[in-house]
Formats: sequence, C-alpha cells, structure tokens
Amino acid sequence: MITAKAVIFDLDCTLVDTLKRFYDVFNELLKERGSEPLTWDNFFKHYVADTLDDVISAPPDKERKLHEFWLEFLRRYRADDSGSKLIPGAKEVLRELSQAGVPIAVITSCITPVTKVKDELASFGLDKFVNTAATGDDVSGDLEEGHHFSKVEILRLAAGRLGVDPRDCVVVGDYWNDIRDSKALGARTVAVLTGLMRRELLEKFGPDAIIESVRDLPKVVKFETR
Repeated sequence: MITAKAVIFDLDCTLVDTLKRFYDVFNELLKERGSEPLTWDNFFKHYVADTLDDVISAPPDKERKLHEFWLEFLRRYRADDSGSKLIPGAKEVLRELSQAGVPIAVITSCITPVTKVKDELASFGLDKFVNTAATGDDVSGDLEEGHHFSKVEILRLAAGRLGVDPRDCVVVGDYWNDIRDSKALGARTVAVLTGLMRRELLEKFGPDAIIESVRDLPKVVKFETR
C-alpha cells in the first residue's frame, strides 16, 4: 500500500476523458501543416502505441518541427470541449478524499491559464474538491526551452501550492511522463489505464501501482491526514 499526504491528479484522461478533443486538435494541426488527417482507427493505433511523433514529421529538422507542433497543440488543447466526459468514479473519489482532508491538486501540460482549468473542473462539478491547480502556462518558458511534455516544474509548482513536499505526494496520471517526472521529484506514482496507454509501456517507467481507473485509487493508496 502506498502512503502519501497529498495527491496530484493529471487532468486529461485521468479525471476527464478528452480523447476526442485530442483527436480533433491533432488533425487540425496536421491539416494546417499540409498533411492528411488521420482516420480515427489510424489515430487510435498510433495513440495507444505512443507513436504519434512518427505521423507528424520526418527529417530533416525533425526535433524542431515536433517541438513546435506539440507546443502549439498544448496551446490549443483547451480551446474546445468537443465530446469530453467525466471518467466514471472520478467525482466520487475526489469527494471522498476532500471530505477526508486530503490536499488535492490538478495539473495539465496545456498552456492555458489556471482559471480556464478551474472553469472546466467546475463544469464537471469537481472544483469544490480541488485545492489548487497548475498548468503549462505557469511554466511556459520551461516548456519552450526544454521538452514540450516535461511536467517536472508543473508538478513542483502544484506541490508548492499545496504546501507539501513533492516526496509526500502521490501523482496519478495516464501517461509515461506523469510517472517519469514525478519520480524525478521523489513522489510516489500511480498510473491509470483510462488514457489507453499500453500497460507494458507504463511499466517501463516503474510506477508504484497501475490501476484500471481513478476509482480504484483507494485500493492502492492510504493517505495520512492531519
């Protein structure tokens, strides 16, 4: 059983299913760059295998083109809310944790103001359970100068806003960077499969636990509340 004093949740595909939004924004950017949009089946195949980079660009200058593509993707991701829906059990788990006095933060790599994320949380009735949030907008310079999907500084900021050492947090996310970057800060990690990333890909990054959905979090984490 994992023990922690606070929890940091990734937002997309951990608390809210935004895969349709991902598909729409990804194809929009492909078309703008002169590439054919993907069918849903082809997109899904690349998404679960984590090979979408192969679709975006080819040499020369592949790394720069990928960086520019994904930064623009992160800027646009919260501009629309097409087809998003709450992950089953997410609201109940957040309510239970909040009532138990567990500090809760929500993060996203999207380069969007925290106010936008809070509005989205409110639309799903989650805002009342969340103490704070942090986004890629808070650390946009770090993302632009470093790796576009780095969450280290976002996670560090979220823990700081909770007033908790990252090493006393458990981070719950659906993607490998949630696990890798949390471990870099000494946090405990729980991977969820609702983001549809293959279990074997997540296992390579050594999460402390892998669960089907956020609703299973109480089975693997015990919180030390004041």
